[in-house]
Amino acid sequence: MVIGVKIEVKDNATAYMRELARRVPKIGLRETWNLTQFGARAIRESHERTSEKFRGKISKGIRARKLKHATYGINIPIEGIYLDRMAPHWVSLKRGRLITKWARERGIVGKSIKVHAHPFVQAGFNKMVNRADITANRIANQIVGG
Repeated sequence: MVIGVKIEVKDNATAYMRELARRVPKIGLRETWNLTQFGARAIRESHERTSEKFRGKISKGIRARKLKHATYGINIPIEGIYLDRMAPHWVSLKRGRLITKWARERGIVGKSIKVHAHPFVQAGFNKMVNRADITANRIANQIVGG
């Protein structure tokens, strides 16, 4: 079903509407980039809260980036995805491994230790989605308010 709407605006309103239409893409792109940066920061903070030992390489790799025109994404290193989604499994405590050093510091003895996932991506993503409403309101206010 197709609905056609014709709106006639008289007086100075047409110039005002043209100006609004011209500003929409620029403001939308800037706010989308800001939201993507906020999401990357939220995921990074969630990772640092969840994973006490593996902060360096993964935390530095979580960042917002431009994929193509008007498309932004959050880059997460593959090690971060593995840490977020791995199934519980046993790891041998062999000499020279970081996990062996970690286990000995905490008084864990034995030949192996059971490890589990440290989910952090969903918590940061949820923060970003909750922030989307605020961003949409900010875009609308900037377009109309100037």
